[in-house]
Amino acid sequence: MTRFRLPIRKTRVGLMNLLRKGRRVSPWLMLSLSGEIDELPQPRPRVPFARFVLPPDPPSVSSLRRTFEQLGLDPRIQGVVLRIECAASAATYQSLRKVLLDFRARGKRLIAYATSFGPFQYYLACACDQIIMPPTAEWGITGLLREYLFFKDALDQLGIGVDVVNVSPFKSAFDQFTRSDFSAESRAQAEWLLDATFNELVRGIAEGRKLSEAQARALVDGAPLGACEAVEQGLLDAVLYEDELEAHLTPAATAPDASSAPTGAKKPPQKPEPLPQLALYDDARKLLLIPYFERSAKPIGVVMIEGTIVEGRSQSLPLPLPLPFFGNRFAGSESVVQALRQAGEDEHIAAVILYVDSGGGSALASDLIAREVRRVRERKPVVAYMGGVAASGGYYVAALAQSIIAQPLTITGSIGVITMKPNAQNAQHKLFLHNTILQRGARAGMYSTATPLSADERTAVAASIQRIYDDFKRVVAEGRKLEFDAIEPLAGGRVWTGAMALDRGLVDELGDFTLALNKAHALAGLPQAQRPHAIVIAPPRKIALPTPKAAQEGLSDLRTLWNHFNRARTWALLPWSVAKGD
Repeated sequence: MTRFRLPIRKTRVGLMNLLRKGRRVSPWLMLSLSGEIDELPQPRPRVPFARFVLPPDPPSVSSLRRTFEQLGLDPRIQGVVLRIECAASAATYQSLRKVLLDFRARGKRLIAYATSFGPFQYYLACACDQIIMPPTAEWGITGLLREYLFFKDALDQLGIGVDVVNVSPFKSAFDQFTRSDFSAESRAQAEWLLDATFNELVRGIAEGRKLSEAQARALVDGAPLGACEAVEQGLLDAVLYEDELEAHLTPAATAPDASSAPTGAKKPPQKPEPLPQLALYDDARKLLLIPYFERSAKPIGVVMIEGTIVEGRSQSLPLPLPLPFFGNRFAGSESVVQALRQAGEDEHIAAVILYVDSGGGSALASDLIAREVRRVRERKPVVAYMGGVAASGGYYVAALAQSIIAQPLTITGSIGVITMKPNAQNAQHKLFLHNTILQRGARAGMYSTATPLSADERTAVAASIQRIYDDFKRVVAEGRKLEFDAIEPLAGGRVWTGAMALDRGLVDELGDFTLALNKAHALAGLPQAQRPHAIVIAPPRKIALPTPKAAQEGLSDLRTLWNHFNRARTWALLPWSVAKGD
């Protein structure tokens, strides 16, 4: 069937392009990057006529890569004016930057336009040929700021205590509740991550604006600057209002004036009305030529792990939780395992990419996913691609892949586990509440929130933590082909950038999702002349055996979320949430 499908598709694309070639398109198109941008598009809900009744998907790096490839292959398009108003992780901005540089490598031009730039929005703009702002705008790249809020003193005032047991001072996920400031170890890794991010920002500005890194750093230290001053310093190319862009793009007229032709001379043929030099991409999208590539017969399946890893089903909440470490996305082990099982058993899927954008979560849920990754790789290749963050439990689930690929600014590592138990004993006293406890079993109240941990209970919890930590390190040692004892200097909760992780053998290559796709294509032994393509594997509606237990209900409300938090005693969790900024 595939043998006949390819010529049919090629013929259809050829006919559509024949019709489109006769249509006129403005040589410059304006494309807006707005909203939060992820590496891959989010799976659409399974509802009838979803494409008609639901709003269009927000842009993703994957969709933008296809858009710029199409624009780059259409000879009628000279360039793109890019309005940059988006938010993304630092690693995602690196992927976007490569998309823009690949577009320019095809001989096309890019102009970035914005009324204001955040640090990594400007980093992205530096991949363009020109950067333009309005005359009254301000170049305000003053550097990077990270704020960390500590709750210990506030909790003390409320009479709420917190017991934390971890494997190392570097595993500092719950320091916010037990300290009033950084520990020395936690500060050290926060500093080296901030240094790495700032150095990449400076490097990108220097490269894009043809400055030395010392010059770029000095200009950042001297910000903010007015737009005209930024032009003088080489940080901008022009100051224009949006309505002046058309004239900026219009080439100088070189044709002779028809009114000066001799009397009686033959009049030139009537020319069609000139097109505007600049048009909106959305208006021209259906007139662009469609690129044709011979795709591989078998796709690469993508299983997505996004958000906090928990037991049960995956879920997205309408709003982020008002709690540290938790966003609004939850990757349920049951959903991810089912998707992996489906990808592993489908003979039409050549290989699997495990896309991880998670700061971790439940250690048990992470282990259940890692177990299924081990089972899948016995049948076909598994490549892990790390998004903005793939740390702690996010690294746990990726460790057994044959190859791990990350961006230089991906946040990863944090190999370690931690547990936290709040207790409200003093708060009850302050409120004149009297709590009477009856129990059978010396440690029955070990996780009760009414009392702090006793010395015996703390010893038991520490032993449990150590067992799970050793299991985590064994998984990493197996996946990375290292001796067990060699893992400890890399672990203990230490957090690395992707570039640092590469130096330490925790990842294999640095690059974007396209590199991961090509890697999976090659490992699957598919013909290199064919173009690899990916499909996202959604969890099946029907549970596939083997499964540990029946499907669980999703995260429906805050009470259910508390149950998840209370049930998952041990966490493989990144010390801080990694917000998507500009």
